[in-house]
Formats: sequence, structure tokens, C-alpha cells
Amino acid sequence: MKKTISIILCLFIAAISLVSCSSKKNEENNATLWDSFYYTYDSAYSYDDATIRAYEDLCKAIVNGSGEVRMNSAYFDDVMALYNTSFPLSAIVESIEQSESVYKIKYKYEDAHGKAYEFVEKTDEIQGACNNEFNNDNMRAVKLYNYIASSIKVSDNSAITCYETIMTGEGTTFSYSKMFAYLLQQTGIKSYYVLCEDETGAAKAIVMAELNEELYYFDVFKEFEDNEGKNLKYFGMTSEDIKAYGIKNAVFINSQPASDASALRFEALRNCKKWELDEENLLITKQDDEIVQIAL
Repeated sequence: MKKTISIILCLFIAAISLVSCSSKKNEENNATLWDSFYYTYDSAYSYDDATIRAYEDLCKAIVNGSGEVRMNSAYFDDVMALYNTSFPLSAIVESIEQSESVYKIKYKYEDAHGKAYEFVEKTDEIQGACNNEFNNDNMRAVKLYNYIASSIKVSDNSAITCYETIMTGEGTTFSYSKMFAYLLQQTGIKSYYVLCEDETGAAKAIVMAELNEELYYFDVFKEFEDNEGKNLKYFGMTSEDIKAYGIKNAVFINSQPASDASALRFEALRNCKKWELDEENLLITKQDDEIVQIAL
């Protein structure tokens, strides 16, 4: 009898240990996942540290599913400008309303924290697919651009958000451009969401980003329309390049005119027939079969 009890106790202790280890491992994995998530914002904005901290506090509260956040009301308008334009998880929030000294957060979903976790998992999965052994930002930008351009499914919902596009893989010129800008920001690359008009006068969006201290334009949605994302013809463009295919009236998200881009580093891509990555280089075969190497 004593022996039986001892065996049962041993099995019980072993089971508890296994659950404890599994729980600890899950906590460690979760912590690692959250560590890869940053509260970024569009590079067109320039606010003081106090405003940025208030924005980060709001983002953290939403990620944690909190029902409220404390914030100096003097920062509220600027924080909301960042929140509405730069934080995809704003899509899971119904409203933010002031109540005495705090701001009450009302969510669209009962399990808001779970929705946030799924989003972080998805962005981490995408970033993982676009990593490279050299930890090279330029190479990561190429991979992110190609990943998005070659995965696009066009949505009939013109109001689809960046959050929904990341989670469902469907979107528009606006949500795909915002997705690309956001994922670049998550890697530490300065990027700007740019609103503009195409050759017909229809509204659309592109992205501006800084690579090696030079500004370039990117049109991930046009890449899909032109060649289903198989090429890089609209990667790393100049101001003259975007004008050449009809882009006009380009402005940043803060309504300021978009900056000029004149660096010709990726000029060969305008005539690109095919491309490949070779270690830290981008190898381009042009339409006339000339091969051009661009160091990344």
C-alpha cells in the first residue's frame, strides 16, 4: 500500500514538474515574442519625448488589453495622431474616452489581449521569413517588399485596415503600403506612408524609406499590378521615377509635401527582367540581359 502511494506521489510530482516546465517555457517564448515588438510611428512625425512616452503607454495598454491608461490631456491630440496613423492595433479598439484623470479604452473584441498576441505572432512570422544571416537592413527591405508584393490578394473593402491586411493577406494600395511602412519601422528602418494620385487622378499610396541615409520611394501595390510581385521594378525609386509612371501630389501622412528622392543606387531595377540575392548583393538581369550587381 505504501509503495502504491509512493508511486502515485512520484507520478503526481512529475506531472506538476512537467506542467511547470511547460508553463515556464511558454512564458519565455511569449516574453521573446513581445521583445520583438516595438511601438513605432511614421517617420513624418517629430514629437518630444514626453509625447512619445504617452503614445507608447497607450500602445502598451492596448497590447495588454487594459481598460484604461493615464495620460496628460495636453498630449492627447498628438498621441492620437500617432495612434490613428501608426499603430495597426488601433483596429481592435472601439473608442478611447476621457474619464476624470484617465482615458477609458473600449475594445471591439472580448479577448483584446489575445487579438494583440495573434497580431504580434503574425508580424513576427513575416519578419522571420524575411530575415537574413547578415542582419542586413537593405536585404531585409528587399525581402519584405517581395514578400508583400508576391502575396497580395486584392480586397473589395476600400476601408480595410493595415491590421486586417496583415492578418488576412488581403488589402488595397493603402493598406498594403501601410503594412510595408509598418514592417520596415519594426526593423528599425525609417519609413513614411505617402498619399498621392496615380496617372488617372485616383487616390493611392506608396512608401518612402531611408536606406543607407538615402531616401527612396517604393510602390509595392504597383509591383503586384505590373508583374504579380515577381520583379523589383518599383523598388528604390527616385522622385523622377514615380513621376514617370504618373504619380503626382505626393504628401506625407501629416499633410506635408513628400521629400525629394534623387539617389540612383537602384536605377538598374527600372529595366529589371529578373533578380536574385547573392550573399550581400542584389544581382539584376536587365531586359537586354546585362547583369548588374548592387551591393546591399
